[in-house]
Amino acid sequence: MAKERLYGWLDNQMSNIFYLNENLHEVPEYVKVNLKDELRDYQEKALRRFQFMQDDNLVANISTAGYQRKQLLFNMATGSGKTMVMASLMLYCYKELGYQNFIFLVNTDAIIKKTQENMLNSSSSKYLFNPEGIVIDGEKIEIQAVENFPAVKDKNTIYLKLSTIQKIHGELTKPRENGISLDSLEDEDVILLGDEAHHFNASTKKEKEDENSWENTINKILYLRTNNKLLEFSATINMDDKTIEQKYSDKIIYKYDLGEFMNDGYSKNVLRLQSSEDDEEKMKDALLLSQYRKLIARENDIYYFKPIIMFKSSKIKISESKQEEFNTIVENLSVEELRRYIKNRKNSVEPTSTLFKMFSYYLEQDLDSLIREIQEDFEPRNILNANEKNMLSVDNAVLLNTLENINNPIRVIFAVAKLNEGWDVLNLYDIVRISEGAGKTRTATDSEAQLIGRGARYFPYEYEGERSFTRRFDNTVNDLRFLETLHYHTINEKGYIANLEKSMNAVNLISASDESVKVYSTKVKNSFKNTQVFKQGNLYLNEKRKTTPEDYGSLDKFTIPKEWVTSFISSTVEVQQNKETKEQQIERHEKPLNVDKRYFKKALQRNPFYRFSNLKNYLPLLHSKEELLTSENYFKGVSITVSLPKEQEISGLTANEKLEIVDSFLRFCEEKIRRNYKKEIGLKRFKAIPIREVVKDYEVIVPTFESGQHVTQRIEEKPMNGKDWFIYTKAIMNRLEHNLVELMGNFIHELEQKYNEVYLIRNDEKATRFKLTEFNGPRGFMPDFILYLSDAEFVYQIYIEPKGEDREKEDAWKQQMLYEINGEDIQIIGENEEVQLMGIKFYNKMNRRVFIDELSEKIYDGQPLDGKIELLSEF
Repeated sequence: MAKERLYGWLDNQMSNIFYLNENLHEVPEYVKVNLKDELRDYQEKALRRFQFMQDDNLVANISTAGYQRKQLLFNMATGSGKTMVMASLMLYCYKELGYQNFIFLVNTDAIIKKTQENMLNSSSSKYLFNPEGIVIDGEKIEIQAVENFPAVKDKNTIYLKLSTIQKIHGELTKPRENGISLDSLEDEDVILLGDEAHHFNASTKKEKEDENSWENTINKILYLRTNNKLLEFSATINMDDKTIEQKYSDKIIYKYDLGEFMNDGYSKNVLRLQSSEDDEEKMKDALLLSQYRKLIARENDIYYFKPIIMFKSSKIKISESKQEEFNTIVENLSVEELRRYIKNRKNSVEPTSTLFKMFSYYLEQDLDSLIREIQEDFEPRNILNANEKNMLSVDNAVLLNTLENINNPIRVIFAVAKLNEGWDVLNLYDIVRISEGAGKTRTATDSEAQLIGRGARYFPYEYEGERSFTRRFDNTVNDLRFLETLHYHTINEKGYIANLEKSMNAVNLISASDESVKVYSTKVKNSFKNTQVFKQGNLYLNEKRKTTPEDYGSLDKFTIPKEWVTSFISSTVEVQQNKETKEQQIERHEKPLNVDKRYFKKALQRNPFYRFSNLKNYLPLLHSKEELLTSENYFKGVSITVSLPKEQEISGLTANEKLEIVDSFLRFCEEKIRRNYKKEIGLKRFKAIPIREVVKDYEVIVPTFESGQHVTQRIEEKPMNGKDWFIYTKAIMNRLEHNLVELMGNFIHELEQKYNEVYLIRNDEKATRFKLTEFNGPRGFMPDFILYLSDAEFVYQIYIEPKGEDREKEDAWKQQMLYEINGEDIQIIGENEEVQLMGIKFYNKMNRRVFIDELSEKIYDGQPLDGKIELLSEF
């Protein structure tokens, strides 16, 4: 009998220096190239452990230690990609161990349907293998679905039987002609793949063998032949149960729990919003928070971002009643009522909470436009009641498993059943616990913890041209962190919260109250407040004018280009990844998409935003929907260029794929129109704003999560004592911004020799809210720093912006604006020529030399600033 659990023993064995020096059990190349996506580190680790256990050279050592290799279990967190590990194991067992027969067993029909897409449908976006085909040693390998294994095997074929445990139990206990039976399996080496394996342990839990149990049926197959193997997968194995512990102690080959998964950044962060028992209040808060996320995404040019809300009830009747209540809330929204609600709720929540930030944001918005969009997004047809049948019934499975798709309109789900195994939704962001009829016992909170764990799957949205599969904005003040956070709306009741925390701890689910944050504060230095610059000096901000209907007479007024380029890849095209950079490696070519008006008309019909009655709100000069297609001011003359893999041609796209591209273009236009409507337009005329009215003490609230953040984005607080040129007592910034301040500090002495006053002003949104507006456009821009210089003749104001290399392309318009500020057509109201405004190159590692040269040219008579800057450490 083994003295320790198998995964613990393997930890020691595989970290042994002698084992590591041998460099054994690397993931085979044929596994990597035959999977659609690259295996994550922990998935590779799982496969390597299986290789270790199947290594015949180690079998004596394994056996002596008290372990076996016939039945093994992978205890991996929900959402961690257990099916991907299964796919890699199938390839390995086929190639290295000679197996052709695989039986996939699970508890529900819904997971069978999902697995068919994963394993058998090469045209599905969910397909796990190389869509171009599986090739091993130059031979093409087929995966063939079967009900029974053929007596005569085809070469290069993997046979896969997908079945529920109930179905195969029935087949084996009551065999049918030509069906699977124990007799038909007597001559077949078989590998059983048991998904959600905790369902198979009925006999173990009873501590008594049941001849007719599912577990016994599996064991009959397993022990029918010496070489048969059972590979189980589950996120939920209760090792506190002594009988389960006894059964699985020597079988759990790998343990990767929810806590590790979350710490590694592969999930959303989870925060609890603890409120009252008032369900109407929780529903309104969730509605507004969901739309807040969508607006944040839009403001950051993240398109097709559709956050989902789930309302979880204890009974179907309650769920149906709450759905009617929700519909009424949306239908009856009014500007007066909503403003009153927001103001009242803002005063009742903690100033550090998400809700406080959200309510503050909404009070600055056009609530009439907001209500119109909410009523459009949350109309009844965009709400799914999943209570009529099992939540993952065949009727609901397709809709529920495509919630991320562009053309799936669902924003809200009402349900009683918890998120069952097999629901792979990624864009669930708000789960609301309906209080009416809800339990507060440990049993109830255990169910809620499982629900939250499944809902925390990360949504890999695209930002600034990059799609990430891990969190990017932990510990930053960037509002994009709300797109990486799941909120659980619950009640603030001491006993219930205590039970919920115990339940979360039991599954190692990392969460915190929404108010669990660090608060960094900084003050304007007294030394600066005593200066004439603070008392009488000015900063300069460009003026804006209100828009008129004529400003919206064409699409270009919304910054929509006439030439639109998009990348597209058919589900049948292979995507390889560079092993070092982990970036997609696809050779592409660009081809124009030529489609007739029917595609645009169909796409317009499918998108409720383009109803004429709604469009008139945004395009006041539009006379008809037909004009949208025929006028040069709108879609006539628009070209769509598609970037395709080199082996694919436009002619090879299906009608649905072409329509999908047009859909994407219309959604892109919708987001641009919504974002830029009724904005003010920036002018090249600047006005003076007294510094004393702009520069304030401020606080920055940073979530306390410590995992997953990029080091350059982490917010850090550094004291600025003895540096009178920096006007705040502390610098609260990310790494890139700190490097800029350090750089400025290295030649501040030279500037102080030349100028009477030298001050670097941090322009933080929490304090100054000093925002420029795009010249002849609606976009806002807050330069991170303003360098204030004055001598006997001039006052200089230099706008400075640190910008990571990965964001330069996306923010090119900001760079253009900084350069335009240097133009002769800039006017400064009420000032003579003694004031000069300047903009320079973005500051980052790659641009550092150019930045210094431009700064030297503009403010140091072209002479190079102190050479010590070259000694600064790289960042």
